[in-house]
Amino acid sequence: MVGMAAVKKIWHEDILSGSSKLSITFLLALFCYLPVQSQFVELSTRLDTNQIRIGEQFHLDIDVWQPAGVSVMFPEIKDTLMARVEVLQAFPRDTAAEEENLKISQRYLLTSFDSGFYEIPPLKFYIRSGQWRDSLESNPMYLLVYSVAVDSTIYDIKAPIHMPVSFLEVFPFVAGGMVLVAAIYYTIRYLRRRKKRKGVLVPDRPEDPAHVIALRELDRLREEKLWQKSEFKPYYTRLTEIIRRYMERRYNIPAMEMTSYEILDTWKHGERPDEDLSAKLNRLLNLADLVKFAREKPLASDNEENLDRAYEFVKRTVWVQKIEEEEDV
Repeated sequence: MVGMAAVKKIWHEDILSGSSKLSITFLLALFCYLPVQSQFVELSTRLDTNQIRIGEQFHLDIDVWQPAGVSVMFPEIKDTLMARVEVLQAFPRDTAAEEENLKISQRYLLTSFDSGFYEIPPLKFYIRSGQWRDSLESNPMYLLVYSVAVDSTIYDIKAPIHMPVSFLEVFPFVAGGMVLVAAIYYTIRYLRRRKKRKGVLVPDRPEDPAHVIALRELDRLREEKLWQKSEFKPYYTRLTEIIRRYMERRYNIPAMEMTSYEILDTWKHGERPDEDLSAKLNRLLNLADLVKFAREKPLASDNEENLDRAYEFVKRTVWVQKIEEEEDV
């Protein structure tokens, strides 16, 4: 019968080119009760190359020609087409009309990172037309993946050519080095001359003697009249600070960091202790501590007397040897 012959599948395969084609004729009506009508579904799967190097990319193209009333379901291809053959990208499916049939095309971008000879298994397509169901498989395809030759990736074709260095290439570096050396030389020379001129024309002023500084500060404190304004704590703070700094300069002791007791004890154990001067210094420091820490409010006479005691202490402890040298001059 013609109908039975139409169901047969006709294969056509070209293994060397990596493409496969087949056709199937099937009935859309029942064989026994309806007139036989034959419609064809043609399938083509092909690789654009059968030989690649590791990592190279190639394409798989699938084309299906079908009647308008037939539905063909493509195989679901995701990350791999088979083991060691990876799918990099699936392009959008395209549909075009050719005479009374439809042409559906699908393209995939593939690659492989393992050398060897691979047989890509047949792809299965499902066909449906009304109540009728069938399936169709493509022919297997073959792919050869070979590794890259080692020598072609390691060794250069020709050794680099060594060109002689010209004067124009070296000149900028030589000129720049000479300019830098000259700048350093003239900078050092200028700084040395400036230092010499400063030492001749602007001599450093020697520091005033300790008693001169102390007496000047006491005069300034008297002019400020702090205790007359009832500012007792600032007054005694300034007064004791002047005496402490004077003792640091005069006797080279850390009086600013010492307590009143430590200052008096150091003074009493000095080379030439003066009992009367020690007593006056004791009254000055003790009253100052009471004012600063116990909020004592001394009498006006006490304030004036303590300022006089400070003057007396400085004047009686002036460096005698310094005065004698000045008199000899």
